[in-house]
Formats: sequence, structure tokens, C-alpha cells
Amino acid sequence: MAARLTRLTQVLMVLLGILSARLVQLQVVQGARYARLSDRNRIRKLVLPAPRGRILDRNGVLLADTRPSFTVAVVPTELTDSALSLLAWLLGIPETDLRQQLGPVAMFASPVNVKRDASIDEVARVQENSFRLPGVHIRVDPVRNYPGSNSYCHVIGHIGEVSKEELKRDTSLRQLDFIGRAGIEAQYETLLRGRDGSEYVEVDARGQEVGPLREKRPEPDVPGRDLTMTIDDRIQRLACRLLMPYPRAAIVGMETRTGAIICLVSKPDFNPNIFMAPIDASTWDSLISNPSKPFYNRTVTAGYPPGSTMKPVIALGALRQGQLNRHTRFQPCTGGYKYGNRTFKCNAAHGSLDLVGAIAQSCNTYFYQAGLRLGLDSLTAYAREVGLGRLTGIDMPGERPGNIPSREWLDKRYGKNKWGAGSVLNFAIGQGEVTATPLQMAVLYAAIGSGGRAVRPYLVARVDSAGQTIRTAAPDVRQLPTRPQDLAVVRLGLERVVEYGTGTGARIGEIRIAGKTGTAQNPPRPDHAWFVGYAPADEPEVVFAVLVENAGHGGAVSAPIAGQLIRAYFSPAVESPSAPDTTASPAEAAPASEPGTRPLRQTPATENREW
Repeated sequence: MAARLTRLTQVLMVLLGILSARLVQLQVVQGARYARLSDRNRIRKLVLPAPRGRILDRNGVLLADTRPSFTVAVVPTELTDSALSLLAWLLGIPETDLRQQLGPVAMFASPVNVKRDASIDEVARVQENSFRLPGVHIRVDPVRNYPGSNSYCHVIGHIGEVSKEELKRDTSLRQLDFIGRAGIEAQYETLLRGRDGSEYVEVDARGQEVGPLREKRPEPDVPGRDLTMTIDDRIQRLACRLLMPYPRAAIVGMETRTGAIICLVSKPDFNPNIFMAPIDASTWDSLISNPSKPFYNRTVTAGYPPGSTMKPVIALGALRQGQLNRHTRFQPCTGGYKYGNRTFKCNAAHGSLDLVGAIAQSCNTYFYQAGLRLGLDSLTAYAREVGLGRLTGIDMPGERPGNIPSREWLDKRYGKNKWGAGSVLNFAIGQGEVTATPLQMAVLYAAIGSGGRAVRPYLVARVDSAGQTIRTAAPDVRQLPTRPQDLAVVRLGLERVVEYGTGTGARIGEIRIAGKTGTAQNPPRPDHAWFVGYAPADEPEVVFAVLVENAGHGGAVSAPIAGQLIRAYFSPAVESPSAPDTTASPAEAAPASEPGTRPLRQTPATENREW
């Protein structure tokens, strides 16, 4: 009996030792690990999305903000297969897509967004079936909103959902997050995004929230910073309205002294709000397959032959080298210029002209001869010195430099010395291989009107945080390689263009305007219509570059648009419409004169034409 009791005691001691060892392993050796696992079942981390920073125009008009929306989120560890199938049906999401969304994160207990900007009906269906949907939650999140809609689609841009590759590269991003994809939204993404906050809640065994976890302090979200742009909403909307009749066009307006962009419009456009929710296939296909390319920002990306708007550059280059002066006259214009076996056309028979008259009448014959005097190398070098063929440095993604064809470029394209003098003649009137963006031409003419003072264009004037200004843009200035007396001659010619030359369509009675028309060949399609001008002519404050594709003559189409924009700029009391009028023509789109002011004198476009 005593022996049995001894053996039983020994067995009990061994079992007690095993139990004690196991307790030591669980509570001491692996205690921290199991505590973490317990917290994961008991504690849930909720992300508090930070609202994206606002974007405002120079006068405080709201151009982009955030609005509240419903987000459906799922805790993958709590969602059963039957609940997943039901949720997919309620939200109208294919079950395979929903499983794929949750697959990489199924081991986590934090909520994962599965649908943003859910409709009221979808939210109601989920709430009605909440007892059958463990781990499914409805949250109110901020979503981007663009009150200006189409008017700002190219300058502000839009945001889009992050890709799988971006999620891997940036751990601060979450599934279904949105980031800047174009325009200012992309350029200033790091400032606009802000920083998400978080809070911790305690849940019971069924995954239902019990209340906030007091042991862990919540981290508040930090909203993105507000951006104040240089854009003037009144001028921007007027520019959009004036371009309504034209399927493809661009306008750039800029203050000559600072480089502040006051309007930047590209047509066709699109509604950036469509990216805040899944886009149906038909809408997306209509945008992508549109031959006019609505996502293409023609103001900074598209390179066009500048046509006769290039002639002031030729004049300045020849004046600088002493190849001509104000009174220089070439072979009289008889409607063209014969070089070799080919006759290069002019827009009319101008007879004998001096430099100012040649600019005013846009005489091709005069500039053919001026270009030959300069030669290709001098033409190329000077064009690049004044800023063509290179980026302006605007704070916007997607800018392209255009093209100024050098000897090496032509040799590469056509073969060694196989391009001939025709390329020089085309260069001299802004045709052939020469291309420039509307923004480049606006910057160039602003410099010509400002005594050679070239400024870098910019769109964001101020960055604010919690009501405090933390950064303000300052002008970036350089001097063009010109002499004051040369600029005076060219500026006089540009003023004569609007006074009695090819650009009288831009003339308004109240303000003296200087500028240049251009009718750029675009075979086999119709010509592009250009006008670039600044005002007032003696001390310019603003410059506008207007380009309308396949519209014909710059003096008839683009010059009147620029004139109306200039008048609106100097008439702040005149309000532009709050929304574009799709039935308005350019003539009808002009705002009415203020009471007591002299009515605008409508001057018919000149019959003079230039190539």
C-alpha cells in the first residue's frame, strides 16, 4: 500500500512538473507573444483618414475640397465565407474580385476598405443585414470634390486609386486610397495628402465594438495643406466659355511681371469628379477613344508650329546681329518669294516694307529674306536663348519643350545636309519642324513686352497650414539676350499689328494692346489659329496666348478671344458667368460693359492673312 502511494505521488509530481513547465513556457517564455495575440483579438485599430488639402483661386474661390462619403470596410479575420458572398451581392461586386481584395490582407484584424463612396442604397442594404455580416463596418470618410468641374480638369488635374505597385512602394498608402494623378494634384501630392490618424477600440468575442481603449491614446489625423493658386476663377471660366464653340484649343493667361498664371484652359475637357467612383466601361471608352484626347493638356504638352508668332524672334535675332534695323527694306513683296525653283508664298502682295511694317502686316517675304541672312545656326541658337525649345519650369507635370530644329537634328531626320534652304525659310516664319507650346509663347511675349525681363511661370502662390502661411512663391527672373533699342522696334511693330495690321480683331477701345497673329499650316487639315498679345502696350501687366486648332486665321478667330479676355482682366467689376453657356458664340460670350463706360468697339477682323 505504501509503495502504491509512493508511485502515485511520483506520478502526480511529474504531472505537476510538466504543468508547471508549460505554465512557465506560456507565461514567461512566450508571454509577450500571446499577449500580442490576445490584444489582436481584443483590440482593433481604426484608421482616421485625413482630409485632403483644399485648393483655392487667388481670391479664395474654392476649386477643390473634400466631402463626406460612406466607406464599406471589412475585418478579414472575422468575415465568414457566407458573409463574404452576401456582401459581394449587396455591393454589386463580383465575389472573386472581393476575395482578391481581401486575399493579401486576410491575416490582419484591422479593417480593410472594400468600397469607397458607397451609395445610400448600398449602405442601407449592408446595415439591414449587419447581423449576418460579422466584421463589416460602415465609416464616413472624406472624398475629393471639384466644384469647378470641367473648368479646371487640366490645371488642377485629378486623383486616382492607388495601384498594387504603389502600395508596395509606399507603406503609408492603404488599399482604395487616392493620390494625385495629374496637374496640381500630382505636383503637390505630398503637401495635399496629409497624414492619417488612428484610434483603438475594444471588441468582444463576436467582433462587436465595446468602446474606446483607454490604455492607448488616439492619434488625430493631420489634414493636408491648403494651396492658394494664382488662377483667377472669373477669367478661367470666361476663357472656357469663349472656347466652347471649338473642339480643340488652348488659352494661357499670365501676369507679365510675376509669372503668375491667371488662366490655363485646354479643350476638350472632362469632369474630374468621375474618378471618385468606379467608372462605367462606356464612359471610360468614350474618353479614351476620343480622337481629340480630352486628357491631353494642350497648354503645356502640345507643340504647335508657332506660325507668324515666331517673327518677332527672327526680328530680334537679326537686330542683335546687325543684319537689319528698323528701316531695312528687302526685295519688295509681290505675293511670294522665289528661291531656286520654288516660290514660297506670302499672304498678300505688300510691296516694299520696313521692319515695323513687315511685323504689322505679317509679311512672309520680308522674313524669308531676314531668315536667310541669319542662317540656320544663328536662328537655332537665338531661339533657344530666348527660351524656345526648352521647359519653362512651371510647377505642373507633363510640360514638354517643343522643338527648335538644329543642324544636327535635321541631319538625323533627313540625312547629312539633305534638308536644304527650305528648312531655313520655314523656320523664319514659324513653320516646318519648329514647334512651341502656348505656355512658351506666353512667357516669351511677356518678356518682349517687359523689356526683356523673362519670368518663370507658376501656379501655386501660397501654401497654408492651420490658417498660417508657410510658403509664398517668389518670381524667378532672367534677362533675354536683347538690347533695349531692338525691343523698342519689335514692340512698336506688335502694337501696329493690333492698331491696323493683322490683329485688329483684338483691338478694344479702352486699352492699347500689342500682339501677333499666326496662321500655322497643318496639312492636310485646316490651319491652326494663333494670337499672342499683352496689355497695356506700353507697360504690360498681362499676356494671353490663344491657340485654336484647325480654325483658320489667327486674326479672325484667336485675336477677338484675346481681346475679350484682356478687357475682362482690366474690368474686375464685370462678372463672368458661373457656368459655361454651351450655346454662346465667342462674340456673345463677351461680358457686358460696366454702366457709364464706353461700349466696346467691335472691329471686324482684317482680311490680311499670314501663314
